[in-house]
Amino acid sequence: MQQENIQHLAVIRLSALGDVCHAMAVVQSIMKRHPTMQVTWVTSPLEANLVRLLEGVRVVEYDKKTGFSGLFALRSLLNHQSFDVLLHLQWSFRASLVSRMLKAKRRIGFALSHSREKQSWFVNELAPEPKGEHVLDSFLSIASVLGVTEPSLPCELSLPEVRFDLPERYVVINPSASKADRNWTVEGYQAVIDCLLKKGITPVVTGGPSKDEAAFAEDVIAHRKESVINLVGKTPLNMMLSVLKGASLVVSPDTGPAHMSTLVGTPVLGLYAHSNPERTGPYQDLDKVISVYDVLVEKEYQKPASELPWSTRVHDHEAMQHIRVEQVLAKLEALI
Repeated sequence: MQQENIQHLAVIRLSALGDVCHAMAVVQSIMKRHPTMQVTWVTSPLEANLVRLLEGVRVVEYDKKTGFSGLFALRSLLNHQSFDVLLHLQWSFRASLVSRMLKAKRRIGFALSHSREKQSWFVNELAPEPKGEHVLDSFLSIASVLGVTEPSLPCELSLPEVRFDLPERYVVINPSASKADRNWTVEGYQAVIDCLLKKGITPVVTGGPSKDEAAFAEDVIAHRKESVINLVGKTPLNMMLSVLKGASLVVSPDTGPAHMSTLVGTPVLGLYAHSNPERTGPYQDLDKVISVYDVLVEKEYQKPASELPWSTRVHDHEAMQHIRVEQVLAKLEALI
């Protein structure tokens, strides 16, 4: 089948926010190269709020809480359509089951080196080896079958107007990660806030609606409430993207908003300890990352990162505390 005959494309990427951002940049590149192609993307309810910002993509939700009944409902919904190509961008077993609810001639998954949970059993074509270590590079390797080798960054998205009264220049601090172990210290974030205030730059603190994130943000802000804008729990995903887009810089650990910032073209000062930033860091800003991963992973496994599998993680619960305040402030000074 010739590439120009591919008219119906299916994309499977259910979660998580950061990886969906990576996939969005790749899928938009595919759409630009094949402007007549119709794209259907199956994703989870939360991530669907991001994917819908891509114009021209049909978004179909699958909630894992619905189990097999949800799978059968998905099959019934899409039973009338046969896709020319299905891009299987998630190697979880659940995502593989979802992929089987769709009819597709070509089912393309990761190269075996980047595949897990028997994904290769659910595809009939493997992507070539990725050209880089990053998760986004692995998505690009799958997209290369459609002639795409570069992501669309920043992405062209349909974003709402910011409804908050924000200054012309501000820096976003997104202190909480999806897991508390990935949070940096209260004292560290406070030092960042104080540095910004001394330079006349407004800190804007963002985060999700959970009680833990709200409490952590309150600890970080402390007695600086009159000088800091607290948007924690106040920004749905589309509004969060608009806030991030207007920022001069985003300071964040390894979590969704770091990659959302990359999606809208805002530079990121990333804080990394548990995962390799070369694999999961802000794709356009790896030179701006403060990382203790290499030191800690070698300490844990008695091997350098270069000799370990690409997905190896650090399990030290206090790993983020190894990031020194002076390291972060020096990088912050250079960037602002």
